[in-house]
Amino acid sequence: MKTTMIILTILLVACGKAKKGSSVEFITEAVAQDSIFRKLIVLTDNRVPEATRHDSLAFLVLPVQASCPACRKKTIDSIIKNESRLLPNHFVVISAIGGKKIIGSYFKEEHAGLPESDNVILDSANSAYKYNLYTDKPTFYYTHNQKAYKRVAAIPITVKEDLREFFSGYRNVNK
Repeated sequence: MKTTMIILTILLVACGKAKKGSSVEFITEAVAQDSIFRKLIVLTDNRVPEATRHDSLAFLVLPVQASCPACRKKTIDSIIKNESRLLPNHFVVISAIGGKKIIGSYFKEEHAGLPESDNVILDSANSAYKYNLYTDKPTFYYTHNQKAYKRVAAIPITVKEDLREFFSGYRNVNK
């Protein structure tokens, strides 16, 4: 009986995660909230003005070499499409090893040049990986009052809605 309960619990948890995509993580520890926010500020070369660091901010970290091709393509397409409409409190970090030429090659595949917005940062030293801000997928961070509260690691089933939420501020909840 006890073994059956354990197996059922594991199955319920696993099925629930598969359905929802379980790519959202709320950051609740104060030390982690502060640490992640400081890493994001350093990663963006301090382009976030001091006066707006207490506001709600959103960061997208795109590891172009580490992301799966489907997530990378959708993310690059969204960056290209929304670059001129990027909100002033939203920042995109494109991370890779090997410089602008490597990053540019991924945009060239999508028939576009490198983004030129002040809110798009090219991390050619792959510092985002050194700061442990992503594993192998596009990762979104949502912050307020100099603390990171939410991390979303995009997966193929959720990437479209993750990108919609980042670029437009809403998620289609009917899906």
